[in-house]
Amino acid sequence: METSPILKVITLRLSSWSVRALLPLLHAEIPCRIDTVSLPLEHQRPGSSAEETAEDIEALVEAGREKVELRRRLGSVTGYFPVLHLGDIRIHEALAIAEWAAETKPSAGLWPSDPLKRAQARALAHEMSSGFLQLRGNLSCHFSGRVPNFKPNAATLLEIERVFELIEGALTVSKGPFLFGRFTITDAFYFPVLSRFATYGIPVPTSIKEYGQALLELPALAEWRRIAQASPSIPVYDDYIRSLGGDPEGADWNNILG
Repeated sequence: METSPILKVITLRLSSWSVRALLPLLHAEIPCRIDTVSLPLEHQRPGSSAEETAEDIEALVEAGREKVELRRRLGSVTGYFPVLHLGDIRIHEALAIAEWAAETKPSAGLWPSDPLKRAQARALAHEMSSGFLQLRGNLSCHFSGRVPNFKPNAATLLEIERVFELIEGALTVSKGPFLFGRFTITDAFYFPVLSRFATYGIPVPTSIKEYGQALLELPALAEWRRIAQASPSIPVYDDYIRSLGGDPEGADWNNILG
């Protein structure tokens, strides 16, 4: 008997990677149970110091091992989420989960059918998957949060410009409404970064606003919004938004990119 997929996620109100894995599954209408994992809160510790002793380093390594083991008991592989459980098999990367959805339900068209366009779509998804570290670090994902008067640093602004370049370039070729004409995995990977722009009040070009609106009209996005609104918040992340002068519940869920 086939085992129904179980997607283990961090709360869908906050985890961009969990959302990236979920949207292709929803769009392809692959039945899947969603389990939200509750992790113990952790205070961020400053980077290594030259004054650390060998005993300090050993203790930190052991604490790191314990953290990974705890998360593995909760269903992780590397210590991170999302993870798709297929019986005894675990797929532990969002892009790999999306690829599994595309191969499981080819009729959903989660990649472009043309080989060259498919390669380009994968390139854009991989760039989002592996890059934009400044953007991730300085515009942390908080779908329902709103922070007024936020000023990104120069390195983050450069990465924002690159995201604009990628989206506008793809839309110019495809003529929309999505990056490669119809919804693909690439759109699933770019939606969360659009939400970061909304959270921190980053102005976006008109073409990207229209692209975001087209995404919000998809049934998969409507279903994500329904689930996300009922998902738990994490106080330390809400407190971070407040520390910037923002409101962790300031978004209009009906227009989450507005």
